[in-house]
Amino acid sequence: MTLRRAVTTAVLALAAWAWAAPAHGAQRWSRCHGDLECTRVTVPLDRSGGLPGSVSLRVARAEFAGRRADHLMYLSGGPGGAGIVEMIDVMVTVPPLLERFTVLGFDQRGTGASGLLRCPSVERDGRLRSTRAGARCAERLGARRAFYTTPDSVADMEAIRKAVGAPKLTLFGISYGTELALAYARAYPQRVERLILDSVVDPDESDPYGLAGFRAMSPTLASLCRPDCVSASPAADVSALVARLRAAPLRGDVYGAGGKRMRRPVRRVAIADLLYDADYVPALRAGVPAAVRAALAGDAAPLLRLLRISASFATPSRPADFSAARYATVCEETSLPWPRGTPVGSREAVARAGAAALGPAAFFPFDADVAFADEIELCLRWPDPGQSPRAPGGAYPDVPALILQGEEDLRTPAEASARVAARLARATRVTVPGVGHAVVGADPSGCGIRQLQQWLRGRPVRARCRRVATDVPAVTVPPASFRAVEPAADVRGSGGDVRVRRTVAALDATLADLGFAVSPGAFGGGPGGGLRGGTLRFDGAGRLVVAALAVVPGVRVTGAEGRDGTLRLRVEGSSAARGEVAISERGRLAGRLGGRDVRAVLANRPPRPFGLFGAGASGAVASVSVSTPVVARP
Repeated sequence: MTLRRAVTTAVLALAAWAWAAPAHGAQRWSRCHGDLECTRVTVPLDRSGGLPGSVSLRVARAEFAGRRADHLMYLSGGPGGAGIVEMIDVMVTVPPLLERFTVLGFDQRGTGASGLLRCPSVERDGRLRSTRAGARCAERLGARRAFYTTPDSVADMEAIRKAVGAPKLTLFGISYGTELALAYARAYPQRVERLILDSVVDPDESDPYGLAGFRAMSPTLASLCRPDCVSASPAADVSALVARLRAAPLRGDVYGAGGKRMRRPVRRVAIADLLYDADYVPALRAGVPAAVRAALAGDAAPLLRLLRISASFATPSRPADFSAARYATVCEETSLPWPRGTPVGSREAVARAGAAALGPAAFFPFDADVAFADEIELCLRWPDPGQSPRAPGGAYPDVPALILQGEEDLRTPAEASARVAARLARATRVTVPGVGHAVVGADPSGCGIRQLQQWLRGRPVRARCRRVATDVPAVTVPPASFRAVEPAADVRGSGGDVRVRRTVAALDATLADLGFAVSPGAFGGGPGGGLRGGTLRFDGAGRLVVAALAVVPGVRVTGAEGRDGTLRLRVEGSSAARGEVAISERGRLAGRLGGRDVRAVLANRPPRPFGLFGAGASGAVASVSVSTPVVARP
C-alpha cells in the first residue's frame, strides 16, 4: 500500500505543508512518500553485543506550517505493521495532529524498510497460526529471532528520539502500538509528554489463553443484536452450535461473486474467526445471531455467507505492508501455556492440562480448541526465547493520557483498557459503543476523533460516545424451504391460492434478506452471490440489479430497480407461482403470479444501498484497521 495521492491532496487543500530546510543534528533528511521527509537511524541488532549486526531504521517526519517543538511519535500495530504507511493513514484521518506536532513515524525493526524480515511459510498462512510455518520461520531467522521484541523496539524509539533532537515525545499507539508506548513510558518516563492509546493491549496481561476475548463475546453479541433480536441469548446459541459441531459436521452451499456455488463445512474455529474479524466491521456481527439460529436448525447457508465475507480478512498482506515474520516473533515474548524448558513434544499436553484446569466455562461460548488456534499453535514448535524473561514493568509516568476504546472490541477488550486507565494517574478514557478495534479508523461517527481533539485543546471530553448504528436492518432467520414459508394472509386477487400466497411471502422474505445482503454487514466484504444462488449488484447509478437470485429454495427472482425506486422482478423457480411483479419503495406489490393479478402490502421494502453511494456507515470498512493489519495478541 502506498500513500494515496488523491487523499493527500485533499489534506493539502486545507493548508500548505511547509518544510524547514535544515535537519536536526547530523541527520540527513530527504523527501519520501511524496510529501514526507525520511532519514535513517542505525541501531545494533543485539545491544548486548553477543550477536553482531545492525538494523537501519527508516524514520519519517511530517511537519505542518513549520517545525514544531512538540514531537508526536506514531507507533504501529502488529507487531508487523509498516509504521510509516500506517502513520500516513492515521494523519490523513486526524489532520489536526499536524497542526500541533512534528509527527514522527518509523518502520519498526523487521518491518517495511527497516530490515524487513521474510518467512515465506508464514506469509502464506493467512491466519498466522500454522505450527509448521512457525517452526520453519524460527529456523530461517536463526539466533536473530531473539532481537525483534518490544524491549528492542523501545530502545530503538529512544535512539530515534535522540537522533531527531526531541526533548520529549507524545506517543500515539494503536493496538500493539499501545503496548510499545506503555513500555517506553515505563523505561523512559522523563521523556514522555503525554500518551494517546487506541485499543489498548495491557502489557501486564499474562493469560496465555486469551480469555478476555471470550469474556467479551456475550455482551458484544447482545449489544449488537438489537432491536427485535431473533435470540434471547446469542452467545448461548453459539455455545450450543459449537457443542453440536463437536459431535457432527455441518456442511452447506455458499455462493461467491458471479453466483459460483461452493460446498463448504462449518467449523468451530471459523465461527470464532468471524467474531474476531468483525472487530474491523462490527456490522458483520449483526448477522451472527440469525445465522447461528439457522445453523442450529440444520441450515448452514446464512452462516457460510458470513464466513465467506470474513475470509477476506485472512488474505495475506504484502510483506512490505505487514511482516508476518515479525509477527511470528511474538513467540519470543508472548505468555504461552508452558514454562521455558518444556520439551517441544510435551508442550501441547501441558497446555491442554492447563486449559482443563480452567474448566470449559472459561472459554464460553467456545472451547479450548478454539483458544489454541492462534499464538499457541503458531508457537508450539518455536524454540525457547533467546532472551531472559522480561522484568516486571515499573510505574507509569504522571502524564496526561487519553484512551480510546471500542466497546465491541474482542482483540483488545474493554477490560484491558480499564485496567490500564486505573494505573495511569491522569488518564481520560473514552468508550465508543458499536465500534470494534482501532477507534480512530473504524468509528464512522468520528466521535472518538472529536474527543481526541477536545483533549488536546484541554477541553472537557465525553467519557462515552453515542452508540454507532450498524446500518443493518433487523436480521431474521430465512426460510429453509418453500413449505416452511407461512402463506401471506392478505393477497388481493389470489383467490385463496396457497401457492400464490406462499410465493408472495417468499418475496417478502427475499426482500428481508436483501436488506442485510446490501448492508455494511455483508456488502462491506465485497459483493457475493445470493443466499441460495444467483447474483446481486448495484449499477453505476446505485440501483439494485438481481439475476436468478434465490433466498427461499425454489423461488428465483431476476430484475432491477427503476429510476422511481420500484423493483421490477420476474419470478421463477420450481416451487414458485411464476410471473412478474413490481414492488414500490413502500413495499406495495402488484403484478401477475400463477396466472392471477395480485396485490399485497409487504412487511419489507426494496433495500437501499447503505454507505455504498454516500449513505450509512460502511465507510468504516475503509479504515486504517483494515487497510493495514493491526493484529493484537489475544
